[in-house]
Amino acid sequence: MRYVLFVVPVLDYGIITHPVWAAGACSAQHSSAKGDVSHTAGASSCFQKAEELVVHSRTSPFVASSSVSRLSGAVLKERHLDTLGDVAERLPNVSFTTTTQSNPVIMMRGLGGTEDETSSLYVPFVLDGVPMMSLAMGQIFDLDHMDVTRGPELTKGPNAFGGMVSATSRDPRDKFGGSLDFEYGTGNRRRAVMSNDIPLGRNTALRFTVGGEVADGYISNRLLDRKDTAGWHSWFGRLKLLHKDSAGGEWRVSLHHVLNHGGNDYFATPEMALHHKSDNTSRGTNNNDYWAGSAQYHRMFSRKMIVDVALGGNATKWNFQLPGSVFSARTGFNMPTRQAGGTITLSGSSGTLDWRGGVYGQEMMRDTPYLFDMSPYYLSNTTAVLNNANVAGFAELGWRFSPSWRLVPSFRVEHNQWSMSHWSALQEASVPQSFALLQTLPKQTASRTVPLPGLKLEYHPQTDTGVMQFGWLSYTRAYMPPGFSPHSVMAATAQTPFDASYGNNLEIGYRLHDRKDKWSAEVIGYSNLISNLQVSTSNANGESVVATAAKAHTRGMELSGTVKPISTLALSGFLGLTYAGYDRFVFAGQSFSGQQLNGTPKSSFGFSGTWTPGDGWSVNVNVVRRGRTNLYPSSTLVNDPYVLVDAQIEKKWRWWNIAVYGRNLADARYLTRGLAVGQAVAANPRLLGLRVGVTY
Repeated sequence: MRYVLFVVPVLDYGIITHPVWAAGACSAQHSSAKGDVSHTAGASSCFQKAEELVVHSRTSPFVASSSVSRLSGAVLKERHLDTLGDVAERLPNVSFTTTTQSNPVIMMRGLGGTEDETSSLYVPFVLDGVPMMSLAMGQIFDLDHMDVTRGPELTKGPNAFGGMVSATSRDPRDKFGGSLDFEYGTGNRRRAVMSNDIPLGRNTALRFTVGGEVADGYISNRLLDRKDTAGWHSWFGRLKLLHKDSAGGEWRVSLHHVLNHGGNDYFATPEMALHHKSDNTSRGTNNNDYWAGSAQYHRMFSRKMIVDVALGGNATKWNFQLPGSVFSARTGFNMPTRQAGGTITLSGSSGTLDWRGGVYGQEMMRDTPYLFDMSPYYLSNTTAVLNNANVAGFAELGWRFSPSWRLVPSFRVEHNQWSMSHWSALQEASVPQSFALLQTLPKQTASRTVPLPGLKLEYHPQTDTGVMQFGWLSYTRAYMPPGFSPHSVMAATAQTPFDASYGNNLEIGYRLHDRKDKWSAEVIGYSNLISNLQVSTSNANGESVVATAAKAHTRGMELSGTVKPISTLALSGFLGLTYAGYDRFVFAGQSFSGQQLNGTPKSSFGFSGTWTPGDGWSVNVNVVRRGRTNLYPSSTLVNDPYVLVDAQIEKKWRWWNIAVYGRNLADARYLTRGLAVGQAVAANPRLLGLRVGVTY
């Protein structure tokens, strides 16, 4: 959001990274349906064995030549990961920034941006194969799994500069049944979710999920003597139809809806925010409403031809109004977004060759008004409509030139056209002298067509030993298109597009896994040299703009492993090292060259343990430490190192289950967003809760 006043010299710049966390053992998830965060080095029970895979239909993270974390639906439910921000805090080298409970922006390996402020999108979010606006996602519910891929992607639909988050909703089952869950926790949080599968025929079934969540929030407003000014109430639901035709095709049609109404009493001085207190004069508004629909088709004609189609779209609306006391003004917007598009992919294999190719297209429209009303002293009212047409063709060819080695060249050609229409800016002031200025612009357009090559070398020895191995070395050309800064208040700034960003990403990785699920290990190193890195900031006039850092880099490594010393105990841990900074960045008369990217800790580590003593009991504990970071988007605010501790005790019977859980048990106090004017948003405090569920 543009929280800066015109003609006020304020700098908001940088990119955030946030906490990192370890995963539990994947084998516990597979055998007991309890689940845990599955990293690429997790137990093989989370993976299909290599000989069971059909090339390019494989879903196993173990044989993915990239850094992927797969979270099962059980993990998301039982770890209480209810938003994308919750997920980001518990994965290596994934982070987020947020101004409210339900509007996180995801970042990976130090790369990310403000999806609400600009036309930039570092990390796309895909739901059932269709790109979504992650800001409006709100509640996460009833997913089969979520894949979080760190690093650029060329052949999986949307172009991903920093990474991609892809979620898949649960399929209907062919038997009648369902579940009902109730939850109560800190902040007077009450949540209920019901899911049900309904067979409609021999080859057709329907699944519906409905739920709601009501909470007072975690802010105590001393001025209003209320504890619900940051509260929310959400309603969410999904219908999904699965049909298997006589020709072997699978049809999936989904309709999703989330409605979230909440207060917006989050911004306060850092001291007050860290103690979850506020003196704002009102609760503000933070309402999200989205509808999404998707249609998917999958058919395997033979090993030589597999067809996958995903088409759909979404309509979202975000109504955001800050309490008037934050800036002594009315500030906010109503931002509707419309997206439609999809991907058609053909893949197959023959002999030592396999291949994959397809086309991707998307059209997006976003209305981006912003009001800053300090009448009668000052008024700024901007309006703009952003449109994007994006078409890409991609292909890769795999050549297994020996039993253990595979070479995979890939190529993507992408065309982007961004336009900004109906831009206008009205400014009025009465002091120190009275003036009124109305500026308008005709339609502005920026387009680019780029070739993006990639190359991977994979090593997967076929041995009879008890250890599975997989290694890779890859190069990917990354790209993020040019665009406009819609919240600029001067025509000269608004009509000047920012340049495209380019990256040259190198990654090397190796995985080892014991076939008996006793242990696993993974090491990944990466380096991304970036030119024209897009950075959200403010110029000397206080306008929110996207600047470009001429040269930047992000490099580091990820170590993770699991061990199962006895059948009832699974342990895992990780170490993350990230060095991300500006090599050459001069803006508004200041040099930021050599500075670490905001919000990016240089080191983080964590561990996790899951104990299943039997008779339906399970206990898990997770700990992560994140290093010192400058806060996004202002480098004047700093998070000192902090530790997050989560735990849960659960008991399951045949039909019933009950769990007691806690998140951030050490009550770590840290910030998720800051403004150069001194306001900040704090992360959630210690949360305790009770969940009761029944399955039928």
